[in-house]
Amino acid sequence: MEAIAGKDDKDSTSIGRDDYSFTKALVDDVKGMRIGIPRDYFGEGLDPEVKEAVLNAAKVLESKGAIVEEFDLSLVEYAIPTYYTIAAAEASSNLERFDGVKYGYRTKEYEGLHNMYKKTRSEGFGAEVKRRIMLGSFVLSSGYYDAYYLKALRVKALIKKAFDEAFAKYDVILGPVAPTTAPKLGSSLSDPIKMYLGDIYTISVNLAGLPGLSVPCGKDKNGLPIGLQLIGDCFKENNLIRAGYAYEQARGRFE
Repeated sequence: MEAIAGKDDKDSTSIGRDDYSFTKALVDDVKGMRIGIPRDYFGEGLDPEVKEAVLNAAKVLESKGAIVEEFDLSLVEYAIPTYYTIAAAEASSNLERFDGVKYGYRTKEYEGLHNMYKKTRSEGFGAEVKRRIMLGSFVLSSGYYDAYYLKALRVKALIKKAFDEAFAKYDVILGPVAPTTAPKLGSSLSDPIKMYLGDIYTISVNLAGLPGLSVPCGKDKNGLPIGLQLIGDCFKENNLIRAGYAYEQARGRFE
């Protein structure tokens, strides 16, 4: 992070900061740190083994002096539809440029310009990418733009507001990374909706523009790792690094 952080005058999405020292946060001390646990993250759909491991990690931080409390983080159920509406729209818009003309893949055999476009995009994009392009084109189309895309942007703003209110009380938000451990390679693609629901705990970070950190905190009965997620306020990465490091010191080597 220290190597890549900084202001780039040619990147309008970068920002200048006074302090780029992240390694100084690697201290084994969370005494007085306020940690919030959203009740909404521990309801239906969460694997019991994941729940137990994550809550045990919270107890470890509490035993080291952190102040751990449960709270209600509203709008969680809207995160998935909001994210995938916006992400699909952006995918559709950004991937328009991959037409086989200037760069990227181009089909080898074609007849005429439009056939080249069609074959290039049919062969070059995978099933999930095509799904997002189709969904994104739909939500951006005339008659549906207001009903879906603009509504999703409004909900995104509400989700950001909910996190702002949470960070007025807490330094770090703690929760699981995913409802279950890793699926068998390739199996998740057979059920896209289930695959999307697996992102329920992590996509709010993308929507609200927040830093997040994932730390292994245990294993399930099959030996697959369980992830502990820590979320911080904007530009408060050092809180996450400090909490994650303190937990790792208490947990010991993860094998």
